Amino acid sequence: MSEIVLIAGTCFEEAKKTADRFRELGASVYELPTADDIAARDAVLNEIEKEGKLDYLIIQAEYRSEKTPVFGNLDYAEMSQLYSKSVCDTFDLIEASLPLLSKGKKRLGLITDASTSIREVTEAEDFGYAMASAGLHMIWKIYFNKLHPEGYTFRCFCPNPDGSGISTAEYMRMDFCFDEREQPLHSEENRLVMRDGWFREITW
Repeated sequence: MSEIVLIAGTCFEEAKKTADRFRELGASVYELPTADDIAARDAVLNEIEKEGKLDYLIIQAEYRSEKTPVFGNLDYAEMSQLYSKSVCDTFDLIEASLPLLSKGKKRLGLITDASTSIREVTEAEDFGYAMASAGLHMIWKIYFNKLHPEGYTFRCFCPNPDGSGISTAEYMRMDFCFDEREQPLHSEENRLVMRDGWFREITW
């Protein structure tokens, strides 16, 4: 039976390319342009229900502010809407998908951007975007702590801006050695790791 993949955020180029690559690899792929359309989400999940499982849930939710400055007179209403669309709707999609994920490979993947990490620190234009990205990273941290003991695995990937290195789909599909006796420092599956296209570990 082919792997069943749901990719949310295919309004973004990277998520769309990832969906296409999974199809090339033989997976059955379902797409959601965004995670905030509840009717579309429920319709897709109903279709996946017929498959009997969901192996991968991969999300990209990198929405940018339209008018919020870095400092000064922040538009709190816009920032709240951005946070809700990026973080809250992602959380709701994960919660709705868990019953199907529990019957499959149990993998959650996030497509994100190293510019909002502590290591890169290059984001200097969009306070709302950086805030929402931090919220998405913390969702993965909380779900890792909650679901890792149940056999779920997590991928957090920052594709290289120039497209070099490994692709998002390749990283999301990678399986690593899992041994509960191994120290988290030396295990890709016993801790939450963010990597870029050159497989470098990115400090959160």
